[in-house]
Amino acid sequence: MSTLVRTLTLALAATIVVVALPPAHGQDQPTPGQKLYRWVGPDGKVHYGDDIPVDVLNQAHSELSRNSGLTIKQVDRQLTTDERAAAEAKAAADAQAALALQKARENDQVLLSSYPTEKDLQRAYDDRISMQVENVKGIRMGLDNQQQSLSSFLHAASVNELQDKPVDAGMLAQIAKLHESILSQLQARLQAEAQIASLKQESATTMAHYRQLKSAMMSAHADGGAPMPAPPPPTPSPGG
Repeated sequence: MSTLVRTLTLALAATIVVVALPPAHGQDQPTPGQKLYRWVGPDGKVHYGDDIPVDVLNQAHSELSRNSGLTIKQVDRQLTTDERAAAEAKAAADAQAALALQKARENDQVLLSSYPTEKDLQRAYDDRISMQVENVKGIRMGLDNQQQSLSSFLHAASVNELQDKPVDAGMLAQIAKLHESILSQLQARLQAEAQIASLKQESATTMAHYRQLKSAMMSAHADGGAPMPAPPPPTPSPGG
């Protein structure tokens, strides 16, 4: 046998052997449709099949690889209308809570940057409270003057009545106007006094939160930059 014939014969034999060899383990790729379904029936038993019953499509089930037996897809049970609405409501509430938390963090940063020390913060509140105190003083002075004027008009009207004289229409109009103004000023005074009480309460709450933030900052600095703890609900700034 010539060298050329022997070479061709050996090459043909090698080709036949390569074609006849089975593919190496793990190299066979699954073709579309090569999967099994796994589901739990109404009886509580686990079922497997090439196809999944129509009445099970909306239930939780798994898709398995026929080659490896591993789960390749997990299908959750389809939610009911009420469950879907509840899930959407929860997602919206979670998003709102995340926004509120972010806003609270921003408020805390503003608070810390605006008032470097506790004295600065207290001074800001004291100034606001003092303004309201002065406002109440002004309202009270105005009330005293109006009440004295009303007393004068009422006395004059009563004298006329005792003397069987008619009360002047202008006087009656002035009495009504003073009475209405006094009621309005009394309401303003109550609101201002309530504002003072609210500011004092807000000052105490904000001051406690401020100390907490400062303490967290010092701890973070000592720990090498550890993040601050999540803040409580937003606290109005003293300038609000």
